[in-house]
Amino acid sequence: MNSLSQKFNAANNVIIFTLIVFGVTQGLVYGGIFSQSQLNQWLCVPQQLPLFLERPWTLLSYAFYHVSIEHLFWNMFFLFFSGHVFFRLFKAKTFISVYFFSLIGGGIAFLLWGYITSEIANNNALLGASAAVIGLLFFVVTIFPSYKIYVFSFRIQLLYFLLALILFDCIDISNNLGGKIAHFGGILSGILVGFTYKFLIRTKKRVNTISTPPIIEAQTSHISENQRIKQHQIQKLFNKISTSGYDSLTEEEKKYLFQATKENE
Repeated sequence: MNSLSQKFNAANNVIIFTLIVFGVTQGLVYGGIFSQSQLNQWLCVPQQLPLFLERPWTLLSYAFYHVSIEHLFWNMFFLFFSGHVFFRLFKAKTFISVYFFSLIGGGIAFLLWGYITSEIANNNALLGASAAVIGLLFFVVTIFPSYKIYVFSFRIQLLYFLLALILFDCIDISNNLGGKIAHFGGILSGILVGFTYKFLIRTKKRVNTISTPPIIEAQTSHISENQRIKQHQIQKLFNKISTSGYDSLTEEEKKYLFQATKENE
């Protein structure tokens, strides 16, 4: 099993866990053990803030809970697609961080909307993984704005694809308004984590470029030079990915990037 498949297991595990939750909850409903409304109360984010304070775990549980097969299918399909894009560029621990920040951001946006519109809001609840999934993709475009994907046989920038999704949400915003608000919360969370990630990377690079004492530098000059060459090559490959996408790399470049990433883990 190579490193890419090991990393992608993080997305696969989320999908498998979500499918298990769906199977268990539907089994409980059809078995007459619990009603659907009871499960909704325990697992969905309620629109009313006082109810949420009684069930704070729903800020996490809602993203793994689905009621309809159609809703489950499309969320898991886009999660699979997002994982395929994400793990070409980032590690599993980054996936977990972005996924959970985005789902929390989506839940908070839904709660804030319910609090602001409490006088006219209906008794709605939030469920589903879409806010977390879209947050993953916006994290990617925050780091690599020019990253390209294939949509059928057309190669387009991921950013344009996501802007089309936002436009569709805006056009159809009256349908499931609470869900759309959660989408925007996930988007903002993904972007925020993306900028934080870029800041930390730049800070780490500045720290790594601080000159070492003369004695140590003399002892490690050969290693430092090799490291500089390696970092330069890796940076060139990431610039190429940012401009033309991962698929623009040659097989040799992909192999080199894979080996370099593996050594740094």
